[in-house]
Parts: sequence; C-alpha cells; structure tokens
Amino acid sequence: MNKLKKIILVLLPVLLLSVNAQERGAGVFDEAGVKGLPVFRYNIFRSLTDTEGKFILNIHAEIPNDRLQFLKKDSVYEASYTISSAVFREGDTGGIPLHQKSESRNLSVRDYKKTQSTKPEFHHNFKFEAVNGGYSIVLSVKDNNTKKNHTVRRQVEFQDESDIIISDIRMVYWTDDGDFENTYHELISNVVDKQSDYTGALFEIFSTGSKYKDFSLRYRIVNSAGSVVYDDSFDGNLKDKLQLQVLKIPLDNFLAGNYRIEMDLKTGGMSFGRETIFYLRWGDLSLNVSDIDTALEQMLYIADYDSIQHVFKMNEDEKRKWFKDYWNDLESSQNLKSNSLMEEYFRRVAYSNLHFSVPQKAGWKTDMGKVLCLMGDPDEVQSYPFAKNQKPYEVWIYYDLNVQYIFDYVGGEHRLRK
Repeated sequence: MNKLKKIILVLLPVLLLSVNAQERGAGVFDEAGVKGLPVFRYNIFRSLTDTEGKFILNIHAEIPNDRLQFLKKDSVYEASYTISSAVFREGDTGGIPLHQKSESRNLSVRDYKKTQSTKPEFHHNFKFEAVNGGYSIVLSVKDNNTKKNHTVRRQVEFQDESDIIISDIRMVYWTDDGDFENTYHELISNVVDKQSDYTGALFEIFSTGSKYKDFSLRYRIVNSAGSVVYDDSFDGNLKDKLQLQVLKIPLDNFLAGNYRIEMDLKTGGMSFGRETIFYLRWGDLSLNVSDIDTALEQMLYIADYDSIQHVFKMNEDEKRKWFKDYWNDLESSQNLKSNSLMEEYFRRVAYSNLHFSVPQKAGWKTDMGKVLCLMGDPDEVQSYPFAKNQKPYEVWIYYDLNVQYIFDYVGGEHRLRK
C-alpha cells in the first residue's frame, strides 16, 4: 500500500485544487488505506414504530477486508476491529450519550486474496429509540492491529407534527416476493449490485384516524443527467397503523451510475414528498467505470488535459484500449495488483456522485467531490447543519496531513470556504 501512495504523489502535481485550506498536502491524492485507516460504509436512517411519536434510529455499517490491516500468523492472516456508535443530544458530543453500543470482530483467513477483498465479512446494525428532536451521531471504527481510528459525525433532526408520518427511504434487496419481510435486507450506502433484474426502495407509513385509508403514490427515477428513466404510480390502502411499503424498481434497462428516486404520496388531502439517491453497479468496484467518455473526463483531476486531449478524438475501441493500458501500466510499474489504483479513484468518483450531486452538477464536479477524489476519505467529518448565526457547514479533517477543509452550504450545495 505504501507503493500506492508513492505513485499517487507522482501523479498529482498535474492539477492542484484551488483551495484556501492549509496548503500542506493540498494536492495529495492521499489514499486512506495507505494510512491504515479502517474506512467503512454506513447508513443512518429513521424507521417508524407503531407507537405515536416514537421512532427507531438505525445505524448500519460494514468495513471491507481491504480496509483492515491483516497480520500473518503461521499459515493464516488475522485482522481485528472494534466498531462503536453513540447518540447524543444535538451538539452535545462532549456529554454523556443517550445511547451507545460497541462490537468487536476478529477475522481469520488462509487465502491472501481475501485480505484484499472489497467485500465485508460482517454487517453491523445498531438500533436506538428516538423521539422528535435533534441528535448528534458519532460512528467510529478502530483497527486493533494498527490502533488507528476512523470517525464520522452526523446530525439529524426529526420534527413531525402530523397524524401521518413517512419514514426515510432506503434501498433494499430481497429473495422471496411472498415473504418480503423475512427475506429483505438494507443495502449499505444505497449501493445496488445487480444481483437480479430488480431492486426496491423501502419506507414505512404511520397513520392515525380513518381519513388515512386510501393513498395515491407516484415515483420517478432520475439519472445523473436529469432525465426521467422510470415513472410509475399506483393507488393503495393503509390497512395497518404501521405499514411497510416497497417500491419495486426493474433494472433491465438501467446502466451503471447514480440515480435519484423522487416520491410523492397523497392521502387525506395531504401530500408528502421523499427522495433518496442510489448507485447501481455491476459486480466489482472497477465497474464504476460504465462510460469511457465520462471516465476520461473524470480523470482530469489527475491527468493534464493537454496530455490526454487526443484520446477524446479516438473511436470507442481505441479509447477503451488507451484507458485500460494507462491504468495497467501505472499499476504494473509499481507492482500493484491489477485495477487497485483505478478502483480506488473511481470509487471516490462514484461516492461523490452518490452523495454530493446537485441539480445540473454531478457530485465529482462539486467542491466536496474534488477534495474527496484527490485527498481520499477524511479522517474525521464534523457536520453542523444547525449552526447558530451562520450558514450550515461541514469540516473534513486529515490528521496525518495536518490539513482541514471547511464547506459552507451555499446555493443548494456545500462550497469550499475561501
């Protein structure tokens, strides 16, 4: 992994970010795995209960094997980590948590290839009771072999006064249509592998009173270009006080990429809107590259335009060959495993598109996307959506580089503070 860091340092004098954070390390594509950080994927969402005013705050997380430090002992490779979650009153992360849980896991594998797997061995599901109000959530993973931590902080707020409440939407996969409730599972970070010809968006509806018996629902799927690729509607009945509802989404004609679900539910003369973003991929992480022209454009953070502009004039087959040779040559020159560098870079691009996209701008083109593509995952994220006397903002901290980036929420997106 140290070789990976060296080659990135060679690559990136090409195009530095025009940022006014501390300049040390500002142009470094610093791979979090190089630093030994146990980077993880996670979901934080609210689900409903059948008791009015009481919710469940769900924190789901998983850490891929290749983000852990394995040590060889005799004929096996061993890793160990501890994951902890804590929930505080809004802004009170220095006080006593309302809830906290911790789990430790030990991994032992004989095949070295499994230590480099992008798939996790375990899934962690933390559930906490919640009521209306604001909460600060701290989620941390410690790699017990390196003693290094990776922590994220998020703030959420629930303020529901209506007799009908719609939960957050999360992406799910299930294996049995006839027994959905016992065979579905949430997809971490809303990343959908094309395991079958469909996926689903799940939410709950809580209602009181007879006027909420019938509802009409419309949902649309919008691609990253802003085009509607799927549009459906149906009428339904609220048979129970708490009802589970899933939107089945056929994937036959969907290309790999990020999509937004826009849902509108009408009942009892009221209208409720919800939306979420999901990313569709095929198989391995390297297939984040689904369109060669788009992938070439996304490489402009690490390759000077003048040096690759001739590639845009090639035909499709020539572009694909050049693209494959570029990354293969780069990786083989440093004795890296095939596609490791490409996978990491386009993982960052895909994550940016999934989480930072705004109307008329893909996530990788935003300030947050630029920083993530070049710097990698921050060591710590501090989010302040309810800051007093100032605009909402978020802070990304990179401890090893002694640098931080502050993003102010302006005009519908987070922009790097000047």
